Amino acid sequence: MNIRKKSLITELKWTVLALSAAMLTMWFLFYVNIHGVIQRYVMQNMEQVSEQIILELNHSFLKLEEVSFALSQDADVHSFLVEEDPVLFVNRAAKVEQAIDSLSENTSFMDNIILYNEHGHFYRFSGNIGNTGIQRTMNIVEKDKLTSHIQIQLDSVNYIGYVTAIYKDNERIGTIVMLTNENDIYRMFEQMVRNDDMVMAMAADGKVILSNEESYIGMQTADIRSNTTYLVYEQVGFTPFELLISYEDSNHGISILFFTAILIMSVLLFVLLEVFLHFWKKKFFVPIQSVISEVEGFEGGKGAAIPLTGMEHFDGLVNGINEMVERIEQKEKDVYRAESSLQKAEIKKQKALIISLKKQISAHFTVNVLNIIKALATMGENEKAGSMCDGLSFLLRYANAGDEFISGMDEFFILEKYTDIMEIRYPNKFVTEIEMEDALEEIELPRMLIQPIVENSILHGIVGDDSGECGRVHVYSRISEETVSIVIEDNGKGMPEEKLAKLRLDIESVDQDNVEVEGLSHVALVNIQRRILSYFGEEYGLTVDSALGQGTLITVHLPKIRRCL
Repeated sequence: MNIRKKSLITELKWTVLALSAAMLTMWFLFYVNIHGVIQRYVMQNMEQVSEQIILELNHSFLKLEEVSFALSQDADVHSFLVEEDPVLFVNRAAKVEQAIDSLSENTSFMDNIILYNEHGHFYRFSGNIGNTGIQRTMNIVEKDKLTSHIQIQLDSVNYIGYVTAIYKDNERIGTIVMLTNENDIYRMFEQMVRNDDMVMAMAADGKVILSNEESYIGMQTADIRSNTTYLVYEQVGFTPFELLISYEDSNHGISILFFTAILIMSVLLFVLLEVFLHFWKKKFFVPIQSVISEVEGFEGGKGAAIPLTGMEHFDGLVNGINEMVERIEQKEKDVYRAESSLQKAEIKKQKALIISLKKQISAHFTVNVLNIIKALATMGENEKAGSMCDGLSFLLRYANAGDEFISGMDEFFILEKYTDIMEIRYPNKFVTEIEMEDALEEIELPRMLIQPIVENSILHGIVGDDSGECGRVHVYSRISEETVSIVIEDNGKGMPEEKLAKLRLDIESVDQDNVEVEGLSHVALVNIQRRILSYFGEEYGLTVDSALGQGTLITVHLPKIRRCL
């Protein structure tokens, strides 16, 4: 029965690929939309705040500039500043004070207004700064030749000031200093800040002088502008001051929106995953469970067979198992009939061949592999499970084929399938290196000759080794004009000298009737030696080298038989 067989792994790969593509597309669309919403929200929020603050600061600082300009043009102020006599200087301050009171009405930032002339006389028109503080302010302005703004601490209070020189006939006659408590500006910042992620700063001459974020104070505005993602940067009127508003992170509203979108995506992905699992339950888990249950409860008998699953991926495996059972039963019948007609030696030979066949790929081995496939499928290792299904199908068909000789390349290929299964069955215990020469394609070998030897190396040489080191099995060939040598080498636990001597003796005397073989590994090797002798004569056979703790090397010597192509 020929069943069209698709690759289970291919279907799985396409399914996962489609699911991954859907997930990536959804994430991409989500990111693009959320990123756009965040940008628009942040910029809109910052622009509103900056407009309010700039409006307020413009009103206050432009009023300072207006008062300063008006005073610098006032004749009474000029008369006041050019007065050299201290007494007359104080007397003239009354008219200046009237002008200042008229100009500074409804101006919140005019805490302290100080005028002084070139003769060192000064007068405080508002505020409570002492004479010592005023003198210190004058010294700083004159020393640093300040003409726009000043920052100073007086009596443990930080002030920011607006400095204007007053000229008459192109000659400087005095200076106006208007000082504002920095706390008033900070209070304005606190009223305007919408959340903790918003940073406000005031700068002058390209350097931050005030900010609700302490780390910003003293930074260059150029550095802030180049390193900040969201930033509003405005000049405050015609004053020397600049306003910076930066936003470092999304606010709570954006976070809620983000997590809501994540929740929706999670629900959608869960639905997709349910569809995916339903598909593979129908295509994989139910059929493989059915096969395992049938194999575990199978008792054989005339005409008995495991029923097909109806799934093309597994029916090839079921057919292989049924064919194996049928062939084994047929072999047993042949042996039974041979017992009455063949000589004792021939009967022993047939029994050994049957034992070898059953041991090579037995029902027990098949059940173990199917249980591993089930475990892998349960853990989501679908690719490995599919690979083991394919490998087991190959082995069953190969072991039960009718012809006794196959190409060396096919023998090595099947050996590779077998070791793939064993590496999954015993993870991290060993690795296999199989070297396939192109010349093997043209050479014939007896079927299933090398696999039992490799099985011995794995099970008795490496898996049974308690050293904890990763084992290695190396299989390669040496081909000459007349002979073919196949070498199976492992780094397992090896054999002591007395055991090696006993094995060599058993192999050398395999044609004698009174040979007693100890150990399953000896049985397999003796059976292989018997097969080689029956096919090719005493010139060929096995040689074994081993040392305790160093591994075992087995060489199979065969004649070079070319295939008929």
